[in-house]
Amino acid sequence: MKRQDAALFLALSAIWGSSFMFIKLGLLGGFGPMTLVSLRLLFGFLVMFGLARRQGHDLSAYRWAVPSLIFLGFMNNTVPFTLITWSELYIDTGMTAILNSTVPLFTVILAHFALADERLSWRRVIGVVVGFMGVLVLFAPDLINGEGGNRIAGSIAVILASAGYGIGSVFARKRLGDLPTAVVTSGQLGFAFLWILIPAMIFEQPLSQNPTSLAWFSVIWLGILGSGVAYLLFFMLIKSIGATPTTMVTYVIPLFAVTFGVLFLRENLRWEYIIALLLIFCGVWLVNRRPSPQRG
Repeated sequence: MKRQDAALFLALSAIWGSSFMFIKLGLLGGFGPMTLVSLRLLFGFLVMFGLARRQGHDLSAYRWAVPSLIFLGFMNNTVPFTLITWSELYIDTGMTAILNSTVPLFTVILAHFALADERLSWRRVIGVVVGFMGVLVLFAPDLINGEGGNRIAGSIAVILASAGYGIGSVFARKRLGDLPTAVVTSGQLGFAFLWILIPAMIFEQPLSQNPTSLAWFSVIWLGILGSGVAYLLFFMLIKSIGATPTTMVTYVIPLFAVTFGVLFLRENLRWEYIIALLLIFCGVWLVNRRPSPQRG
């Protein structure tokens, strides 16, 4: 990997890793979960819509994809963003990021049933089992102590969010693989914003909230960088170094998230975090590892 690509890779990992911290800061600063998500989606949509227009895409030419983009926005953005944001009312950012790193495990399971070229093998099955052993390690202390009802609920919410990301990834590949990435991203973010806007207005009354300056900075960061610029870096890396190396960002995001949580939010580095990370990383490595070519 060239130095420029390595710098982009680390920048992408840091931006997505910091998202968990800024979600927490937005909540602590006075935003309701759905309000924070709606603003994040709005800012992200504006960035990606501007990019799509700058690249010369005529969005009206892709009207046939609107039903798919409506579903993708709901499953790949509205649902996971809302569940993850709500979960951080009850669990640490580090735990949230580690649980969210199970997305590739859900993706490989769903791809087996939806994509003809992504069948499960014994190696992938073992990887899924090892990865979810890491999830059990995170749940173990609360289950053993019989405490932490809200923590368990928050953790389950992140697991469901990860499954949503998995569904969205498989669906996008199956139905929208031919669309330009800027069109897909701006479309799903725009429809995701519409999905969450009315519930946020009804249940949280955003106009009555009084968020701090830091909360506003957090939601702008999440929208412009976490949901806008990060996608640009992601697509640049795919073009420069390929899809498989770029997906290795999955391994690095939790490391940044845990580090930011410990340094800036004074969260504890619990022993189960380290064990869970190792197990999940091993599982993700197994499901993504390609078999070595046979030598004749």
